[in-house]
Amino acid sequence: MRLTIRSAGPIAIAAVVLLAGAAVTVMPTVLAEPPSAVDSGPASDAQDPMALLGEMWRTPEVATPTPTDSPTPTASPTPTPTDSPTPTASPIPTPSPSPAPTAKPKPKPIPDTVAGARTYVKLRIGVKQYNCVNAIWSQESKWNPRAGDVGGAYGIPQAFPGSKMAAFGSKWRTSPITQVKWGIWYVNSQYGSGCAAWSFWRDHGWY
Repeated sequence: MRLTIRSAGPIAIAAVVLLAGAAVTVMPTVLAEPPSAVDSGPASDAQDPMALLGEMWRTPEVATPTPTDSPTPTASPTPTPTDSPTPTASPIPTPSPSPAPTAKPKPKPIPDTVAGARTYVKLRIGVKQYNCVNAIWSQESKWNPRAGDVGGAYGIPQAFPGSKMAAFGSKWRTSPITQVKWGIWYVNSQYGSGCAAWSFWRDHGWY
C-alpha cells in the first residue's frame, strides 16, 4: 500500500508506509510549498501526520455481543406406567355327563321243547335249510324225541345208535335241543347242508 499525505503547513510531508509483516517504515518527503494565494486556514487546523497514521492503525472497536440467556430445557414428563390388565381365567367347561349305555336285552333262552328245537334250527341254519331238514325229520320221527330204540335209531334225527348224541349233552334221551344240535352237525358234516341231505334222502329213503 502507498499513501501520500499533503499538509496545509509550509512544509508537506508524505509518508509512505510499507507493510511487510508487522514492520512499518515511514519515509518523509519534502514537498513543494503550495501557492500562497490559497489560505489553508489557521495553523491550528493542520493535522499531525503521525496522528493520522495512528488513526489509521487504531483497532476498530468491535461491539461485544451481549450474551443471551439460553432457554432452560424443560424436563420431559415421565410417562406414568399403566397397569396391565389382569388376565381373566377362562372358565373350565363342565363336562356333560355321558349317557349311560343302554344295556342290550339278553336273548330269552330257548325252551328245551320240540317248538323250541324248531326255533333253534331256524336260527342256526336259516329258513331254507330248516325246510329241508324238517322234511327229513318229519319222515323219520315226526319230531318225536323218544321215537325209535335207544340201541338203534333214536330221537328226532334218528341217530344210530342214539348214544352218539351224548357228545352234545347228557340229556340226549329226552332233550329236543340236544338231539337237533347233533342232527345239524350230522347233515352238515355228512352232506354239506340240510338240503343236500334231503336230496339224498329222496333218492334213497334214508340218510
